Amino acid sequence: MRPIPASFCVPAPVSLWLCLLLGHALAASAPIPAAVEEPSRFAAFLLATASLGAACAGSRYNARVLAAVWLRRLEIVTGIAALIAAGGTLGAEADRMAAPLPVHPRAVRIEIEGRVLDSVAADAPQPTMVLEATLVRVGRASSPCKSMLLLRWGEDGFAPAWATPGLSVRLEGEYRPPEDARNPGSAAPGRWLERLHIAGTVDVDPATVTVLADPPDSGIPWSGLLRHRLAGIFSRDLCPPVAALARGMALGDRSGIAPSIRDAFRDGGTIHILSISGLHVCVLAGIVATVAVAVRLQATPALWIELISLWGYVLLVGAPASAVRSAILWTAIRAARMRGSAIRPFAGWGLAGLLLHLGNPDVLADPGFQLSFAAVLGLSASGGFRLAIPEGFGGRGSLRRVRGAMEWLLSLARQSAFAEAGTLGIQVLQFGAVPVAGLVLNLAVIPLCGAFMAALLLHLGCAFLIPPLGQVAAGSVEASGLLMLWLTARVAAVIPPLPARALPPPAAIAASLLALLLAAAAWEHARVERRPRDRRTAQWCALFALVLAWTVPFAVGRGPERREAWMLVIDVGQGDAVVAHAPGAAILVDAGPSTESRDEGRLAVEPALRAEGITRIHTAILSHAHRDHYGGLAWLAGRGYLRSLCENGRDPGGAWRGAIQLGLARAGGAPVAIRADTSFVLEGGSRLRILGADRGLPAGRSANAEENNRSLVAFLEMGGAEICLSGDVEREAEASLRWKIGIAQVMKVPHHGSKTSSDSAWVAATRPRIALISCGERNRFGHPDRATVGRYLLRGARVFRTDQEGAIRLTFAPHGAWVSTRAHPAPEFVRWDTNPALTPSGQSP
Repeated sequence: MRPIPASFCVPAPVSLWLCLLLGHALAASAPIPAAVEEPSRFAAFLLATASLGAACAGSRYNARVLAAVWLRRLEIVTGIAALIAAGGTLGAEADRMAAPLPVHPRAVRIEIEGRVLDSVAADAPQPTMVLEATLVRVGRASSPCKSMLLLRWGEDGFAPAWATPGLSVRLEGEYRPPEDARNPGSAAPGRWLERLHIAGTVDVDPATVTVLADPPDSGIPWSGLLRHRLAGIFSRDLCPPVAALARGMALGDRSGIAPSIRDAFRDGGTIHILSISGLHVCVLAGIVATVAVAVRLQATPALWIELISLWGYVLLVGAPASAVRSAILWTAIRAARMRGSAIRPFAGWGLAGLLLHLGNPDVLADPGFQLSFAAVLGLSASGGFRLAIPEGFGGRGSLRRVRGAMEWLLSLARQSAFAEAGTLGIQVLQFGAVPVAGLVLNLAVIPLCGAFMAALLLHLGCAFLIPPLGQVAAGSVEASGLLMLWLTARVAAVIPPLPARALPPPAAIAASLLALLLAAAAWEHARVERRPRDRRTAQWCALFALVLAWTVPFAVGRGPERREAWMLVIDVGQGDAVVAHAPGAAILVDAGPSTESRDEGRLAVEPALRAEGITRIHTAILSHAHRDHYGGLAWLAGRGYLRSLCENGRDPGGAWRGAIQLGLARAGGAPVAIRADTSFVLEGGSRLRILGADRGLPAGRSANAEENNRSLVAFLEMGGAEICLSGDVEREAEASLRWKIGIAQVMKVPHHGSKTSSDSAWVAATRPRIALISCGERNRFGHPDRATVGRYLLRGARVFRTDQEGAIRLTFAPHGAWVSTRAHPAPEFVRWDTNPALTPSGQSP
């Protein structure tokens, strides 16, 4: 019987990287990954020595001798095991590098001296710049240092337009180290700072800034000066939307891009356009190569100019992982072609991943790295799936050109579908939706991106060399930029993303990526062998991988239903958002604020819901019509989380209702005004009682106070406890409600703990054991009031605040509840009786 020939070809760099990735994954699955670092390193050294020894011993025998065959097999097996052990070492090292970050770290007043490194974002709506600190003073103590800090100016302060890279300054401000996420499911902002090698942020006091004389040993930050100059040219010659787009696409600074534009690019599946990715690097390198050919440079000088421009640009924008990957791939392919050999893109992909992984094991956690490599993997797999136009169409003349254009569009659509397929699972994890518009939009936006980058280079060349032509060249930049912005906004509005509320399991995402890897290996084999059978195998593998990748986000199996009762107070800043889970039902009370720059429904509430496995809210309650309570509801309604919305019926004609009502209508629901007291029996037997808004109160001190006093007050019985969710009621409403309420073991403190609520009679009537205060850190209202907090403490309540603890979670148990917070995740048991609260060790806290 003839052996079945192999149908897959995995290049050596890809094989090596896969072994490292397998070891990394195995180490990451260990209970304490950092603990296996030394054993893995020792095993890798031992196995590598054994593999080299087997290779040396096998070289002494003829290849057909049985001993040589077994030694060869031993060499291969021990070599693979050594690579897996080395990957385990990298995984353990990555875990050790990702040390836990603090939640809500205390700000420390410091005085720093240093020089400005980067000031591109100094004129943004929220100005920032990067400073290299050389001296730090805290109180009377001082110490030299060499750390990079991110300086932030408040929205109300003047933008530091004076900032120039290389300028030495002294200033004072509030220092805060990189911090962890304040809510479950959210990304830690401190990880982004760590990837940029920034040691923390400083909220600057503008009145303390002093410019110093430059020290004699200070160098010139050429990259910062060049970025500053280029950003200034863009802002001077281009209209604001296009200037912000140019700074984002060319310099990696997205601080000036309006949130609505970012949302349109995200929903349209073209968010990669707004950051430095492989596409931008390849476009730049392609333009430089085209110019070199046009001026007829010799091959070797042209290659050097091309590579110097390429790597200089990568260093200029901060060397993000996606740009480095593209630069390595381009360099390998171009250098091999100069030597008369060939490196396939699939092999270059593996080489880039291998080098980046070895250089920085923590790079695997970078979303930019994940999206970039997954997209290129999808493109590598797309080669085996060919859609050809029949030969009979387009024989001569214009028909041939039409046929060529159609084949080009088909090829671009195929590549777009496979690139989206590669990143689909990661996008669902990051954004919670499938941007189907990207299949269509990328067909137009990618060519526009190339035209935009070419116009930018022409504009910069004219601005530096022929200034009178700079404004003329800026017209072509604005034309392509405005067209890109308009097209993205229109298509994203017509084809909204498909919500994927459930988190796909990592195993499903890994399976789809493995299918794409096999499809790429099958196409690699078919390109070498050029046999029809291998091409058919590659086509079927590519089709299977495409279908699997596009099915994973929508075919997620439901796990076992969670029967425990729990409650989560989400940290939404100065606002309210509470999720309660009773057996068989999920309840949401308010959804936090929404501003032009931040929507808490999208950034805090939805990630928490997805992290908890909640795909549908059975009962949603809006306590009253204030923005810090209804702001996030529009996003959640548009994503299909809400079935109905109980509210007090105030402000019926408010413009804020439009998006909420539209989202509810898509789900077949509508707002329900609760004016009288109403009771519900939820699935699983829990009871929900809502006290209506009509309380016969006289006009309040102000319109805000009157609306606060009309807040819906909800009482939820579940898990053996009574929970009072009191909205923003103030003393007048508390007095009218006092006779309707009873003891509540858990109290969401009214009105963020303000001094106009929670009087002694209210606290005495409810007698809570746990008091939860949702408020923003250092909010301008001074919430919570110290006297209000003191009244709960005097009644023996445990007080938890989101401005100090982040999200607060209660898991109900017989006779009490386990309380854990983001800042202090170790659970603390609080009993419903009057005994002191106990920790798991049995000691009083």
